[in-house]
Amino acid sequence: MPSATQGPQSLPTYYIGHAGVPLLYSDTPNNRIVQDNLRAIGDEILALSPRPKAIIVFSGHFEAGEIHGPGVIEVNVKDGTYIQHDFVGDFHDSSPFVYKYDWPHQDAPDLAVEVWKHLVKSGVKSKRVERGVDHGVWVPFKLMFPEEKPLDIPVIQVSTYHGYDLESQIRLGEIFESLRHEGYLIVGSGMAVHSFRSIDEIREAKTEEEREAVRAKVLAESKTFDAHIRSAVQHRDAGARRKALLELESLYEFKRSHPTVEVSLMLRSMVPRVNII
Repeated sequence: MPSATQGPQSLPTYYIGHAGVPLLYSDTPNNRIVQDNLRAIGDEILALSPRPKAIIVFSGHFEAGEIHGPGVIEVNVKDGTYIQHDFVGDFHDSSPFVYKYDWPHQDAPDLAVEVWKHLVKSGVKSKRVERGVDHGVWVPFKLMFPEEKPLDIPVIQVSTYHGYDLESQIRLGEIFESLRHEGYLIVGSGMAVHSFRSIDEIREAKTEEEREAVRAKVLAESKTFDAHIRSAVQHRDAGARRKALLELESLYEFKRSHPTVEVSLMLRSMVPRVNII
């Protein structure tokens, strides 16, 4: 797949759907598709030239904590980060081995501080924090960069904003865009379409006929929202792209398909085209 770039000195931006930890061990047709796509993106990143000095990664599971109040971005500056087994589900009975998973990687505290300084200089309230790497990063990266093809580029995890202010998330993406020209590769990990409420509606259907009807409704909503967001990010003009992204909020399918506004929309504000799976 072609990399999305805006000039000879800029690095691509990637947006990946990370899924949950069963992606690492559940052998299903859908999982195999995602696994193959992630491995292809991993190979592409390892082949980049010039080599990125660090990967800045955003995850749908790292919003700035409420302790710092609204309007704050957190940058992880910890050296020797551990991985967090912060799964939504409880796998202790069904798949206890997932709590033994690890993902060796490199940190870059000095570069993380530089990223924090960039935010502060850009007028963003930002805090340096020390935390682990959540599963929105290490689960897909474990597939993208297996033991036989390890990642030799340090990883810096940055939060999105806490809350539902879409415009602030888009502005955050615009602030990070310039770092693509300074040797930083930017990766967003989450889901463009992600609604546990919709999944629950399918599960709670009382008959198979009702379940199929609800499933068809949810799928139609997801496809509609996906089409709108893909159309929005195709705008080459930054102002038109921002306007189209903000207009997504008025869609019925917006809250249905994507109840929160963090990483997918923030990443899509950076460039007209991103590598998406």
